[in-house]
Amino acid sequence: MKGLISLLKSKSFISLLGNGVSALLGLLSFALLARYTSKQEFGIWIIFLTIYGIFDTLRTGMVLNAFIKNYTQSVDNNERHQVIGSSWHLSIYVNAAYALIIGVIYGIFFLFNILPDYHSFFFWLLIISIFSLPFNFATWLLNAELRIFQMSLARIYNQMLFIVLAIVFLLFFSFDKIVSILIAYSLAQLFTSIICFFNGWTGINYFNNRTNAGLKELFQFGKFSMGTLVGSNLLKGSDSFLIGKFLGTVAVATYNVPSRVVDVFDLVIRSFAITNMPALSTIYASGNLVLLKKEFERKTGFLFLLLLPLSIISFLFAEQIVIVLAGNQYKDAALLLKLFSIYTALTPIDKLSGVMLDIINKPRLNFIKVILMLSVNVIGDIVCLYLFGTLESVAIVSTFTFATGVIYGMYLLNKHIEVSFLNVFKLGFQEFVFKLKTITQNNI
Repeated sequence: MKGLISLLKSKSFISLLGNGVSALLGLLSFALLARYTSKQEFGIWIIFLTIYGIFDTLRTGMVLNAFIKNYTQSVDNNERHQVIGSSWHLSIYVNAAYALIIGVIYGIFFLFNILPDYHSFFFWLLIISIFSLPFNFATWLLNAELRIFQMSLARIYNQMLFIVLAIVFLLFFSFDKIVSILIAYSLAQLFTSIICFFNGWTGINYFNNRTNAGLKELFQFGKFSMGTLVGSNLLKGSDSFLIGKFLGTVAVATYNVPSRVVDVFDLVIRSFAITNMPALSTIYASGNLVLLKKEFERKTGFLFLLLLPLSIISFLFAEQIVIVLAGNQYKDAALLLKLFSIYTALTPIDKLSGVMLDIINKPRLNFIKVILMLSVNVIGDIVCLYLFGTLESVAIVSTFTFATGVIYGMYLLNKHIEVSFLNVFKLGFQEFVFKLKTITQNNI
């Protein structure tokens, strides 16, 4: 019983549970919208989320990893407060640059009457980027401080607010369905930001503690980290963009149903990385590369074995999962989920090798890895869509894309801390058995 209680109280479990609840709420909102909208409308919403996701990733990439690294390696509270203040300023600068870019692009689209049906998207992109900033920064600060419960709570608030507001606007207001969803999404960001302010999670009281040196240091690290995360987001979004171009928005909606299941895997990996990145960063700062290598291999292998059964379940019960998630109208997406489940087992090694490259101050190499994966994915998608014109061919390309990321990521790490695939599986298995014994031996 003590082992089980210890596990339930651990930050890793709390993060996993919080992200699990958030993922379930995300699936609930996805299922709700899939049923209350047509495939055409749902495809438009997916495209909007993809576009907004690129900006959100740009902002997160510029600030998050650099912020966590500098915050966890600060020597005292005064230095931590300077990191918070500098990070707030950098976040606002990124937001302002984004608003300027949005304005310029809108002007071009309006002047030349490009995609007139999508012009309103520019307004919503700007509004949501402003409303979501305090909420996002709060999760970054709570992450750095390892206040995992509060961070999970903020995300759950956001998901629940979106679900409730989406139901209200879709059922009780006569707006266009896409407009109703956009209003609900915007208000969910605003209300969550207000909650974070009142709970003191944003660190805004240290806004004036910023220093020019701190701001410059964050930017120098963040420019590569930003490129990496934007590349990762484009990697996910490139499938939707190219499918929309070749096959239309209905195909985008179909493809994104099984993709939503893959997002659950991503959430688990992200929660794992979030709770372990500060500790790994501290080990690197101490100069103990042998311990850092061992911890990376152990944690990566453990996560691989943890997610492997979920990949197998997704493969075996693909049709049932798709029907429960989005209804019978998306039943034809079951084969896609089977294909996705093959490469999801690879994602822990790919994602955590990227995190480790950032930790050892090699964000440029992580950026190169992601650009390589993006190139493989885009070229592969274009060739397969042109030759075969099927969603299944795009899913197969994704398997090759992530295999490329795994192999190249481990190759880059091996040059600096001599990691190996064999140790990932060996130490991961040992950790998995140890965790299992810890839970069971005190409960028999």
